[in-house]
Amino acid sequence: MTQPVKNEYYTSTVLDYTHQGLGVVKIDSYPIFVQDVLKDEKIEFKVIKANKKFGYGKMTKLIEPASERIIPPCEYYYECGGCQIQPLSYKEQQAFKKGTVEANINRQAKLDVNIHDTIGMEMPEYYRNKSQNPVQKVNGELKLGLYRPRSHDIIDIKHCMIQKNIHNDIMNEVRELLKTFNISIYDEHKHKGLLRHLIIRSNHDDSEVQVGFITNGHKNPFDDIIRILIEKFPAITSVVQNINMDKTNVIYGSETKVLHGAEYITDELLGKKFNIRARSFYQVNHEQTEKLYKEALKIADLKGDETIIDTYCGIGTIGQVAADHVKRIIGIEVIDSAVEDARENAKLNGIDNAEYYLGKSEVVMKQLVADGVKPDLVFVDPPRKGCHEDFLNSLVEVAPEKIVYISCNPSTLQRDLKILHEQGGYAVSPVTPVDLFPQTNHVEAVTMLEKQ
Repeated sequence: MTQPVKNEYYTSTVLDYTHQGLGVVKIDSYPIFVQDVLKDEKIEFKVIKANKKFGYGKMTKLIEPASERIIPPCEYYYECGGCQIQPLSYKEQQAFKKGTVEANINRQAKLDVNIHDTIGMEMPEYYRNKSQNPVQKVNGELKLGLYRPRSHDIIDIKHCMIQKNIHNDIMNEVRELLKTFNISIYDEHKHKGLLRHLIIRSNHDDSEVQVGFITNGHKNPFDDIIRILIEKFPAITSVVQNINMDKTNVIYGSETKVLHGAEYITDELLGKKFNIRARSFYQVNHEQTEKLYKEALKIADLKGDETIIDTYCGIGTIGQVAADHVKRIIGIEVIDSAVEDARENAKLNGIDNAEYYLGKSEVVMKQLVADGVKPDLVFVDPPRKGCHEDFLNSLVEVAPEKIVYISCNPSTLQRDLKILHEQGGYAVSPVTPVDLFPQTNHVEAVTMLEKQ
């Protein structure tokens, strides 16, 4: 294998994509990853980094473009880190996401499972119902937007094509009001100044919007801003201030104060209502979440007499959507405020066959089984890092007939499926990718495992 020389120029054809959406080219058999290129394109590129086993390159000339190449629709695409695959047509984005899932499940985990086509969106933009915009002051100039890739420099964004239009409008209004009222802006190097982030959340039809100010301290200089905002945007039904005084990259602190209206907004998902607070986990793409949950319920093939354990249950969304189709729902969550939210949402929806427990899923689930609970099915919807080893061991021990696994990371999905297949004797059904995050390299996937 010939290792290429840094800063040298080469010509090659793009063979595939990495899971991050980078194009893969090879010199001899040495792989180099290149941003913003499409499969089958012939490119000239410069080697910018060469490690022992792989390198990184930058395209310098597009010799033969692919038919699915488009001009990125966002003016900030080449500066901003929010999206990674806009040069791909939406058809090619869906193919890339299916390929990512397939490479993980079949090439890496060697499970030989059928991968369905990606379930996409009709209109794959302006979908995000949650915006997290950092604020910065550089040489006296206020910036509000998104980070440049691999940096803490903020691109001052006036129009983001993946966040909802009302979010763009509120973001632009807040930027001007922060200048007008000379609000103190946080400086992360000095750990001084007040406003760190602007958070905007909305429900599916934008009838309720929450604005959140994340601050380094308890000071509240926002009264005039709030008055102008709610006059201009009557849909703002909640304004909150979250206090985060830690020197950290974590956005939220533990204390939230209501500055106007309610402490939550309410959304409807597949006929069920959910109160969403500032720190609640709630999927950012309403249309695609409904498709994801419908697919999960379809493959679960519920008969009506099942007992379901809903692990990593959050505020109770998927379990409560399934509640009408089963005998009993038992939700487990490690975050106490989420458990309270889930109980509140069950009351809101008139659901009386759901109960919620606080604790680690692996501990609570085994205790429930010891107390005589026999789950027919377990819902698994973990964070990006996937399931903890203790949880997987617990799942194998509890041995439900079916497991429905919803994943936001194909890399940890393949690892967990392999363990459940090899150690638990579960057969893996076809995997369906669902595009919850168009224009980005992220993909959600859902599958069912059945005890053999």
